[in-house]
Amino acid sequence: MLEKQFKDPIYGYIDISSEKVEQIIDTPIFQRLKDIRQTSYTPLYPAAYHNRFIHSLGVYYLGTIAFSSIKERLKEIIKEEKLSDNLEQIQEFFELACLLHDVGHAPFSHTGETFYLDEAGTLYKKLKETVGDERFTEDFDALGAKPAEHECMSCIVAIRSFDKFFKNKEEKSFFSRCIIGMPFRLMEEKPEFRETMSAEERKEVKKQREKYKINKTEIELLNCIISLLNSSIIDVDRLDYVIRDAATIGFENVQIDYMRLLKGIRILEFEKRLCIGYHKSALSVIESAVYAHDAEKKWVQSHPTILYEMEALKSAMGALTNLFQSETDLNPLFCYEALTEEGKVLQVLKPLFSEKASLLLRENKIWSAEAQKLLEQKELFSDCVIMENYMVSFEYPIHLLADEDFLYLLKQFCKDGLGFEYFARNKRRSAVWKSEAEFRALFQKRIGDDSEDIKILEGDIESLANYAQKKTGQPIINNMIFTILEQEELEAIDAQKNETIDNDYYEDIMRGIATNRHWAKVLLDLAAELKIKEEFLIIFQKKFNSSFKATLEDIPIYFPNVEDSVVPLGKVVTTIGPQKERKSNFFHLFYDTEGEFNSEKKTIVNRIAKGLVEGINKK
Repeated sequence: MLEKQFKDPIYGYIDISSEKVEQIIDTPIFQRLKDIRQTSYTPLYPAAYHNRFIHSLGVYYLGTIAFSSIKERLKEIIKEEKLSDNLEQIQEFFELACLLHDVGHAPFSHTGETFYLDEAGTLYKKLKETVGDERFTEDFDALGAKPAEHECMSCIVAIRSFDKFFKNKEEKSFFSRCIIGMPFRLMEEKPEFRETMSAEERKEVKKQREKYKINKTEIELLNCIISLLNSSIIDVDRLDYVIRDAATIGFENVQIDYMRLLKGIRILEFEKRLCIGYHKSALSVIESAVYAHDAEKKWVQSHPTILYEMEALKSAMGALTNLFQSETDLNPLFCYEALTEEGKVLQVLKPLFSEKASLLLRENKIWSAEAQKLLEQKELFSDCVIMENYMVSFEYPIHLLADEDFLYLLKQFCKDGLGFEYFARNKRRSAVWKSEAEFRALFQKRIGDDSEDIKILEGDIESLANYAQKKTGQPIINNMIFTILEQEELEAIDAQKNETIDNDYYEDIMRGIATNRHWAKVLLDLAAELKIKEEFLIIFQKKFNSSFKATLEDIPIYFPNVEDSVVPLGKVVTTIGPQKERKSNFFHLFYDTEGEFNSEKKTIVNRIAKGLVEGINKK
């Protein structure tokens, strides 16, 4: 098979078949990924400018190594169990999933993907329709938490754009399961629960197995392969971005010997099931990979400078969505058509005449000498193209939507507000505290960590931020909030008088209004006292917890010279494991630095912390 090479600064040369290069990588759909940034780290690390294109090639490369590590064992099990030998086909679709797993990313990656969702769950419906497999649909509907939005969109874009690679719904199903990390259900609980199943439940399991011709060993092997790309522990997607992000941004993280880790992958029998585990030689690298991932998540992803930029972009994304949406198109930007060559045309209506001329039009003076003067001064018309009922229809064709397209629209239509602060770095606000650690340090002595008081504070501030977001489109607290609260209060009083709401609901509304008014006043009074601008941006953040949690301790480790050769990681390594679970989250406050010189930073930080604690007692 002819191959082409790509030079990767991390792994060296990556060999990919000429067929995949010509029919997938060289297409506009895949080339678009060159213009989708891998991370949102540039405000903190200016060199972090790598893209989803090279990340996808890296995941493909790591995926080929991972699969080769288990391939011989797969052959042995298939032969022993007398299973159908379609291993080459399985490998082909696994590697295809590795290559295309991010093809559906929105502009600015994870920042934009939340806009794929709507209340009707259209994205999930499209995914199930695109795969077209009943069993896939049943497993998807049975999921507790749904997969990431970009993963679902990647499946849709990949299958529809490269449909000639798929012969049937089973291939589409396995391919999609690899991307979204959804294993095949075995139609049964863990071994320890099987004994408690009722006769009726056992009958249902048997019925489902017969319906889908389920072979337990075959399903377990397929689930092993799926977990190589997307799992809750270590997978090739996570491995590549941890290595690549650290190298690109210059974050001094631990080194990960990825080759030793991937070569150590094994298919092991653990708790009466076949699953992915590791040879003992990979132990040290597992620990390095976990530490590196958590360090990036805790100290880079959660940095307030990065959170601030993401909030500015989200604000602009919301504003642009509202600008271009219509009754028949509620999601004009973040949709399948915009991401692909199919494309769509965005429209926005503007007045034909300038503001001054519009006044003359209303007074029937559009042909007056005054209007003639405006025409001579080039102030009669707005910058128009097409006239329709004295409105101008501006059209913006988009396809293969990427970061640059979005930035163009942002420059055109978001010339002020939080969205514009993405460009105007000199107008950005400053974080009161810089990390969760500093937040804990400020409040621990004052009201204790995980105390009822801290939970009240964080819950109320989150409620206030959500309220502002809902009412104004951004979580910014200024004096406008009091007008909004007053109006809502009057509406609630009228509703109660007219008996359109019951007393319990009325009391709930009034309590919420009182709480939001109290904390808005606390914040703005503090700003006035400190002589800084009376406005705060609130970004609420979940407490840091390792993504690996307890599942890490269950990774099977193979010890060739030990009698019971497979032992869970938690039994042999004590330096890593789930952290003590915190009950409380935390939030960031950002203030305008225009008046910062009236008060020292230390004074601002400690006075705000003290004022918030006082606010709990005065509530």
